[in-house]
Amino acid sequence: MLSGVFSPLGILASLVVLGALVLATLFQLKRRQRAAWEAFAKAHGLSIAERRMEVQGRYQGRPLLLATGKRGGVGGKKRHTVTVLRLDLEGALPADLLLEHERPEDKLPGAATPREESLGDAELDAAFQVEGLAPEARPVLLDPNVRQRLLGLKGHRRVSLKGGWLQVEQRGVPASATALEALLRAPHDLARAITEAAPALPASNALDAPPHAESPLDEELPGSEHA
Repeated sequence: MLSGVFSPLGILASLVVLGALVLATLFQLKRRQRAAWEAFAKAHGLSIAERRMEVQGRYQGRPLLLATGKRGGVGGKKRHTVTVLRLDLEGALPADLLLEHERPEDKLPGAATPREESLGDAELDAAFQVEGLAPEARPVLLDPNVRQRLLGLKGHRRVSLKGGWLQVEQRGVPASATALEALLRAPHDLARAITEAAPALPASNALDAPPHAESPLDEELPGSEHA
């Protein structure tokens, strides 16, 4: 009897069954993810794309984009799915400012990390690359509340302030509304701290621009992952 199980036909049948189970599991996961994103969007009065994992609108009064995208596939790194969150900073920081953190294990091999500017804070400078640091931006970023919340986001795959937006990436796709709420909590608190710490500045052009207006640095736009 065992010889039949280990025959070529038996092995092939086992592989087919295993493949079907894997596909069924992935299908169920996709359904749970989609249902969670739809529930989250409905709870906050946001819109969700029909065929993409992409939510847009105003979250607690602040323009938001929440989407998925693909990363990796360069320098021997395996491609993987990430969840990308963008929150408008409402003109609190100059659009030319770039402040970015990327975990060492997620950086491309051999990627240059020039450090021509610094904030003057040892812990922040060790964690973040900064470019285009205008004089009015430094006190905002060094505000104790902003500083604490910036450092609190170091565990994410990537964190950046660019073009008047806060962008946070994490690996994987949340499959529950609770997980989505948790993903937004710390970045939203940071965005609020930045706007509270900033002096009155001219209204941000980003308020009238779609969240897709600026793509992530050298990578695909979020929202490329189909539901």
